[in-house]
Amino acid sequence: MIRLEAGQATDRGRRREKNEDSMLVEGELFAVADGLGGHRGGEVASALAVEVLAAQVETAVEARTGDRRRHLFARRPNESRAPTLDELVDAVDRANEEILAKATSSPELEGMGTTLCALAVVEHEQSRELAVVNVGDSRVYRCDDSGFHQLTEDHTVVQEMVKAGILTRQEAEVHTYRHHLSRALGIESKVVVDDWVLEPVSGHRYLLCSDGLTNEVPDRDIHSILLQFESPAEAADALVSQALQHGGSDNITVVIVDVADVALP
Repeated sequence: MIRLEAGQATDRGRRREKNEDSMLVEGELFAVADGLGGHRGGEVASALAVEVLAAQVETAVEARTGDRRRHLFARRPNESRAPTLDELVDAVDRANEEILAKATSSPELEGMGTTLCALAVVEHEQSRELAVVNVGDSRVYRCDDSGFHQLTEDHTVVQEMVKAGILTRQEAEVHTYRHHLSRALGIESKVVVDDWVLEPVSGHRYLLCSDGLTNEVPDRDIHSILLQFESPAEAADALVSQALQHGGSDNITVVIVDVADVALP
């Protein structure tokens, strides 16, 4: 059994008229989405992404476990159900399809899209593991005994140039197109979803965030705040507050997930 504790916070920032970020904290599924698009398209896309993700995961798990659940002793009373990694990735694919369909049927939403990063408990090779999925430049980090690590890769034009050896990381940090996405939900009919399976370790802390945090607060300061606050809710509030103090030029959304305990089945 994996026991998780979570905290979350969001703010529209100091320069935005509305908050186009969305977040999901539901059972053992967590996500952050950062919407883009004119008018209200961004907020619609991000909200739809997390809504479809949660609903599709639930549908997939119920379809797979339905027969088993009809047996009285198939599951222990407190045992939660988890998707497989494939089901989690399929849910992101479905979110992409739903956003495209919504934009197609509503001219005022044309061109909307969103990033999406998520963390979930999954069933993997007969055990419970953690999984991360990502599309776009919202990020997932892990804070552990060895330091602070970015697990996801930004899907931006500039990051692609860094990988190709065209730009250095220092040049990328100040490049004009550093925020231009190379991959997002709602842009193409097919989307490539990055995914990882991770061993759950008691004491590890995960951070999911939109770029409203990482554009304002350096990684070293984020790490320091994560170490300072034991409560994930207090840490989330402190990170948003820090981003606002640094300018708050964009919407800021933070979800923190602590692995509180990992017990043998």
